[in-house]
Amino acid sequence: VALVDVQEPSLLAAQEMLGLGSDALFNDLGQALSVVDADAVLINTPAEWHYAQTKNALDAGKHVLVAKPFTTSFDEAAELVKLVQAQGKTLSVAQQMRYNRHYTAVRTFLETGELGRAEMVNFLSAKPRHQVGNLTDMDQPALYEMSCHHFDSLMSLFPAHTPQWIMCDGFQPSWSVYAGPCSINGLIRFDSNLHVLYHAGYSSQADLYEVRIEGSLGALRCRGIHMSNDTMAYEVAPRGGAWTSRALDGDKPPVSPWIPFLRHWHHYVVCGTLADGSEPPFSGRNNLRVFALLSAGIESVNRGQPVEVAVNPKFAEAFM
Repeated sequence: VALVDVQEPSLLAAQEMLGLGSDALFNDLGQALSVVDADAVLINTPAEWHYAQTKNALDAGKHVLVAKPFTTSFDEAAELVKLVQAQGKTLSVAQQMRYNRHYTAVRTFLETGELGRAEMVNFLSAKPRHQVGNLTDMDQPALYEMSCHHFDSLMSLFPAHTPQWIMCDGFQPSWSVYAGPCSINGLIRFDSNLHVLYHAGYSSQADLYEVRIEGSLGALRCRGIHMSNDTMAYEVAPRGGAWTSRALDGDKPPVSPWIPFLRHWHHYVVCGTLADGSEPPFSGRNNLRVFALLSAGIESVNRGQPVEVAVNPKFAEAFM
């Protein structure tokens, strides 16, 4: 019902696309909230603005869908979760990647039990992005802008597991154009003996994307261009056997992950739950677990040592 943007060309382009009148255009969120009759606010702005804008929208009694990462501070994210609970509205984080076809295909395959008990994961994802774009001044570009999706996607594959600790090394290849550590090598330990070897980055020389899962009965690997390009090759190997190709996503249509995400989000806003009565994984409260792992990863880069997650008092709100 209204658009808010500080960039006039973007505002006018969106106005034309949506067919809105000039009275629906604003340069200030506070002004829009004061005069527009809206049910929800969608916030797609730089991360450092998320906290203040989300708080303003919640204070105005609106449902909020905010872009990832949730905020730039775990304490701020936890404060917003408490605020929305008091308001009786919904707060959601735009973690749409878990609804990509290959994640749903891998999750369905894991549920068959063919791999047995999963204990080892290699998660490798990097882009050859040699122009900085909107991450110029961000001190942790890979962790803030990429790992938040990766960690949520990992948790979608292993929803019963809780992260225990994380160790991350942040660095820059000599050819990188980023100011901050644009590449991350990490180790993540979940409970029940699940171990993740993790790599993320924006300065690879070529595209890299592979998720390899090893279980007590065999292994699976899913390989493609990037997690947002949902054309994947799948291979499965029994314990001690050879890799064979499998069409794990053959029965799943290639649709944008935003379609199921927004369908679930709409149901959550209208009904307060998903269709099955559960709280969605993208709710602000549930996303605190992702943000706790992200925050611990950043702390690990800065301190040069492992940082506890689930038992860390700093992140208690996420694991209550």
